[in-house]
Amino acid sequence: MRMLFTAGVTAAMIGLIATVPAGAEPAGPAPIAGTVAGTTIEPAIDCLPSPAHPHPVVVLPGGDGTTAETSEQWGPVLRALRGAGYCTLVFQGGILNGKRWAGDLPASARQTADFIAAVRGRTGADQVDIVAHSVGTVVSNYFLKVLGGAPQVAHAIFLAPEARGCDGSGFLTQFGIENSPITPAQVLAELPFLAAGLSAVSPEMAVAVQLTPQSEVYHAVFDGPITQPGVRYSVLSTRNDEFATPATTCSVIDEPGVRTTFYEDLFPSAAAVGHSSLRSSTETTRWIVDQLAR
Repeated sequence: MRMLFTAGVTAAMIGLIATVPAGAEPAGPAPIAGTVAGTTIEPAIDCLPSPAHPHPVVVLPGGDGTTAETSEQWGPVLRALRGAGYCTLVFQGGILNGKRWAGDLPASARQTADFIAAVRGRTGADQVDIVAHSVGTVVSNYFLKVLGGAPQVAHAIFLAPEARGCDGSGFLTQFGIENSPITPAQVLAELPFLAAGLSAVSPEMAVAVQLTPQSEVYHAVFDGPITQPGVRYSVLSTRNDEFATPATTCSVIDEPGVRTTFYEDLFPSAAAVGHSSLRSSTETTRWIVDQLAR
């Protein structure tokens, strides 16, 4: 999804900027249109929390890869959580063409809210814990903050979250563009009218634009505090994040009460990880279990 967005913005950088008359006044941010909800993949709610672990764990994968790859991508985390005795369920929403969270983000958050309600109803648990990766953290934060889901969640554990200050430059390398003098975020800041044009390309592109400061979705989640009272937050990021750039800004939630840690600081002798491989590292799986136990 982000790669599609960057491809569009890159094209804009190459073609559209050159067509804007010098001194032209940029238009204000246009409303984001063209999004669709997408479908869901919901597991059977076939486990019950135990007295030792009273909160079911809802896992929200990121947008990398496809739904066909979810089992392999998340196998290490699921084995660790279930092996530690947690009732663990993977939810995937906003699915278009096999891609998670490619549908309208508020709709994806509502899908998530419905699933969490079903989990609580089936298991009798008052609250759940969330483990989310990448854009799954944006969906989580929309649910927690905008949809009022915070009372239903005890602990939110985020891996390589997408937060404020993302510039999109890391994605340009996928197209052979390195050391660009201008980032996609800067392009949209200077030419905000491009958001509507990019959104018209496809539903996936429209959703990618929702992750930029030109969208109401972005402001709903990231204006003011992200974190919500009553929820514990733990964040694990990597300094080698090649997608959420700059890693030490984009993939950090710097707010009171958030336990934010960089993988390299915790595990200096471990093999290097990136944005996607962070989720399946042995060290990460142990860290998640440790966070839930604290």
